Amino acid sequence: MNLISQIVNELIDDKSSLNGALLKTKVLASRIGNQQLLKWTNAELSGYNNLDDLPEYRKNIWNALKGNVLNGNMKYTDYEIPTMNLDNEFEESLRNTNFPDSISALESLLQLDGGGHLGTPLRREIVHMLEENWKAMGNPYLSIISCNKIISQSSIVAIISSVRSKLLDFMLAIETEFGESVEIKDLKSKNDEITSIMHQTIINNNGDGNSINTGNNNSSSNHQK
Repeated sequence: MNLISQIVNELIDDKSSLNGALLKTKVLASRIGNQQLLKWTNAELSGYNNLDDLPEYRKNIWNALKGNVLNGNMKYTDYEIPTMNLDNEFEESLRNTNFPDSISALESLLQLDGGGHLGTPLRREIVHMLEENWKAMGNPYLSIISCNKIISQSSIVAIISSVRSKLLDFMLAIETEFGESVEIKDLKSKNDEITSIMHQTIINNNGDGNSINTGNNNSSSNHQK
C-alpha cells in the first residue's frame, strides 16, 4: 500500500487521530519536495505562530462570555456578561476566539471533562473594563469577580473535522489526477499540479468558488482574548 492510500485510510477512520495522518502527509510533502504542502502540514502539527497565517476555519469561533458577579449582597455564578456600548472591534475580540493550536492540542482539549464546554479566563485588566462598562449602564455596586470565554467543544470538533475533510479531499484529488498507485518518484515532477490541487482543496476551499494556481511551490497564535 502506497503512502497516499495509507493516509486516505487513516482519514476515513474517524476513530484514528488526525495527527497520525498529518505526520504521514509531512513525510509525503518532504519526499516530493512540495514546500507549500509542507508548510501547511507543519503549521497544523505544531500550531500557527502568526495569526496572519491562520486559515479561515480556525478564525473567529464564537464564544459566550460568562463570569461570577457580585451586585450588592447578591452573588451570581456563570452570569452572561454584557458587552453592549463597547468599541465594536474590542467587542468582536471578546465574542470570538482564534485557534492557532496544534491538532494534537485540539484533540487533547476534547478529552477534558468540561460538560461540553471549555473556559478561557480573561486578563484582569479586561475584566475591569467590562466591569466599568457594566457599571455605566446603571449598576454602580456591581463587581465582576472573574470572567471566561466559554467555547463549545463542538467548535473544536468542527475545526478538526474541517482539517480532516480538506486533507481527504486533497488526497483523493491526487489519486484522481495521477492514479491510485502513483509513486513518490512520479509525483516529484508534478509539484505545479499538486500545488494547484492544494489551493483548490485546502487553501481556498471556503465556498467562494475561486481557486488559485500559483504555478510554483512558493509559500504564497495564542487564543485571542
